[in-house]
Amino acid sequence: MTMPSPYPSLRLFNDKAWRKKYLRYWLSDPFWGALDYGSHYLLRHLPMRANASTGAFLGPVAAKYRFKTQHERAKRNLALLRSDLSEQAQEKMLTQMWQNIGQSMSEYSILDKIYSHNRISIENSDCLQPFIDRKQAVIFVSVHTGNWELWGNLAIAYGFDFMALYMPERNRFAHKIAHLSRERMGAMKLVESNPAAMRQICKHLADKGALWIAIDEVKKNQVNVPSFSRKPKTQHSNLSFAVRLAQRYHAAIIPVWTRREAALHFSIKLGEPLTVAAGDKAFAEAFANLDQGLEAWLMDNLEQWYMLHELRL
Repeated sequence: MTMPSPYPSLRLFNDKAWRKKYLRYWLSDPFWGALDYGSHYLLRHLPMRANASTGAFLGPVAAKYRFKTQHERAKRNLALLRSDLSEQAQEKMLTQMWQNIGQSMSEYSILDKIYSHNRISIENSDCLQPFIDRKQAVIFVSVHTGNWELWGNLAIAYGFDFMALYMPERNRFAHKIAHLSRERMGAMKLVESNPAAMRQICKHLADKGALWIAIDEVKKNQVNVPSFSRKPKTQHSNLSFAVRLAQRYHAAIIPVWTRREAALHFSIKLGEPLTVAAGDKAFAEAFANLDQGLEAWLMDNLEQWYMLHELRL
């Protein structure tokens, strides 16, 4: 984000869009940033269970007072995606979604502690060994469910040369908190999603490294994957990039699904490795396979999906 000048001119009065950007950068962002910084370091010193309870409480409160538009959007999406449920059941899922978001945010302060206290169970981890033994390039694709940040430490512990693609937070203070939390987790190479990132990613995969990429990203105010009965986004989505990279560098794609099972206990399910042959037909088949797998996972876990309030159906 370009920093607006701290010395406003007549533009502050004549340019509504610039004024909004100026006030957000110099007033709104520092205000919320100060609250986020204070709560982040306070939560790090609380007992882990108290951290989780605080996050679960603050999530719905933030939805009511700070994220009203996002709350209403998530409510509409849930009504469309789960029309089979009663209104009461949908409201319960919506509350659970905000509780999970609140807990995930509060857990940024203790991600390293969750890992060190062995609160994560892994399903199908045997599928990793062949790629570790022969040092083959791997692309881990994941979505924002449970606490999606936890896979990083585990992959490093398994011995992967690990690079993660991430989208910076709009608020520069929230971005700093997320970056510090990820640094505590170990020797992870972080690459910001921008036009220059592809060169670093290609070199990393050519050197037989492992890439971690979220495939339910937000681009131009829309979550493009999964399709949810829309036209598949086979161009310029993270999923399309992942499949093309797998083809080019003979990398295996391994889905990583994370779920919150109870307060501060998580499960990670690894999908079966997928190799993608050359050609457009193989690309289309792999894309559809992963897109449908993602949709099936999310339909079973909408109450834990961070992107439900960003989706525009």
